[in-house]
Amino acid sequence: MKINKRKWAIVGTIVLWVGILSYLGFSIFFVKDREKGTVCRRVEVVIADSAQNRFINTEDIIVTANKVVKKLVGTRISKINTHRIENKILEMPFIKRAEVYTSVSGVLRIEVEQREVIMRIFNADGSSCYIDKDGYIIPLSERSAADVVVVSGNISLKNGKGGRVRVVDTSKDSCDRKGLLPELFDFVTYIRNDEFWNAQIEHVYINSPKDIELITRVGNHTVLLGSFEDFQTKLKKLFVFYKNALPREGWNRYSIINLKYKNQVICKNKVL
Repeated sequence: MKINKRKWAIVGTIVLWVGILSYLGFSIFFVKDREKGTVCRRVEVVIADSAQNRFINTEDIIVTANKVVKKLVGTRISKINTHRIENKILEMPFIKRAEVYTSVSGVLRIEVEQREVIMRIFNADGSSCYIDKDGYIIPLSERSAADVVVVSGNISLKNGKGGRVRVVDTSKDSCDRKGLLPELFDFVTYIRNDEFWNAQIEHVYINSPKDIELITRVGNHTVLLGSFEDFQTKLKKLFVFYKNALPREGWNRYSIINLKYKNQVICKNKVL
């Protein structure tokens, strides 16, 4: 009897799983079959970070998607290649991530994430571009200008196409990244992540890799940084000077604050 009960339990389990799998198979077949006859009724676009970045809008995304399928609305869902639409949208220079999928109710949903720029470069030849937080060159947008640190002077970068030109490899540790651009990238990233310096430093002017100037928002003075080497120590020194000296002497007393020399802050008075 115990053996028979065990056999019946096994048979019952098998029947149960067969039923579940049959139901799932039928459901999938039903959905797929239904999708074949379903047409796209509307397109929904979700731009995840549209409040912070306004480089693109819904119309831009739909126009790009229509390059894959000329008229999305009215086309059968089964005829819409969502993978190709994703790849086409990812060719847009301001897009970091794209996901496209359809529903059995006939809705094509497109979700995108924009690239986050951290600085704007004004090249020596007068052209301009952005660098995003992943180290890619991003062209300017006709729709919006980002409120980020400005970098100018003796620097030259060519605009990237499709956000694919990478000037800084962020996968490497900062200690392994050498050269002016990686050092500039690390510097700007640092000040963006610091509440005080993000509010205070608005412009980086590069005369040469060893002669860099900082333009500040508060206090009508220029900060001589020297090179980017050991910039965190230099900024800490400047912060102490701001905290202890300027409240007594006045924020507008000096025209130059020099941080080039170790353990020293050398200032030049304004000419009255």
